[in-house]
Amino acid sequence: MSGSGMTLQHDLKFYPSDKPLAENDYRREKERILRKVSSDPNPDHYLELAQLEYRRGLYEESKKAVEKALQERPDFPEGELFLSKILEKMDREAEAEQAFLKLMERHPSYSCAYREYARFLLEKKEQTHRAECLLLRGLELNPQDGLAHALLAEIYAQTGRERQAVLHLRIASRRDGDTYLHQSCGKVFFQMGKYSEAAEQFRLALMADPRNKTARSQLKLVLKLQRKGILSLAKIPWLRRSNPAGER
Repeated sequence: MSGSGMTLQHDLKFYPSDKPLAENDYRREKERILRKVSSDPNPDHYLELAQLEYRRGLYEESKKAVEKALQERPDFPEGELFLSKILEKMDREAEAEQAFLKLMERHPSYSCAYREYARFLLEKKEQTHRAECLLLRGLELNPQDGLAHALLAEIYAQTGRERQAVLHLRIASRRDGDTYLHQSCGKVFFQMGKYSEAAEQFRLALMADPRNKTARSQLKLVLKLQRKGILSLAKIPWLRRSNPAGER
C-alpha cells in the first residue's frame, strides 16, 4: 500500500495488532495519521486510521474509517476484508458473513477472502467441510499463504488426517516472523501431541513478538507438559471450542 506502511496484500498483514495501545501512543499516532489524511485523503490512509482505531478497541470508529476508504475507492478488496473483520469483532456475525460472501463474489481471485471466510466458519460455526473447500480454493490462488496452510492443517488434525496435517504445518512454518502464524502452527502441533514441534513454534512466536503474553504462557505450558507428561488437554482454554466439532 502506498504511503501507509501497511501491506495488506501480504498473506498475514491483514491482521491488525491486538496489543494494548497506551493513550499517549494512540493520540500521537492518530494525530500523525490525521495529518496525512488532511494533506492526502487517499484510501490507504483511512485504512491505516481504521487499523489504529481497531487496535484501541474502538470498532465503531474503525468501521467509519474503513467505510470512508471504500467511498474513495469502491473497488478495494483489502478494505472490504477489513470491514468484514470489524463486523465480526463487533459480534455482528450475520453482517460479517454477508460481507465475506459479497467480497468473494466481487473479487473471486482475491485469495485472502477465501482464507478469512474459512477461518470465520471454523471459529463461529465449526463448518469444517465448507471451510476446507474454501481453503483449498484460496491456496490454488496463493500457494504461499502460510495461515491458510495452518488452518487446513487444523482441519486435517481434527478429522484424523495427521500426515496431511503435518505436511501443511511444515509448509506454513516456513513463513517465519509472524507471531499469529507460529501460534496457529504451535496449537495444531500440540493438539496432535507433537510437543517439541509445538514448543519450537511458540518460541518463534516469541522471537517475533517478545512481549506477547499469550505465546509466552503457551510455551511455558508445553514445556511443563513435556516435563511432567500431563496430557489433560481439555483444561487448556486455547485448545477448547465452545461446541463439539461438526457441521451445522
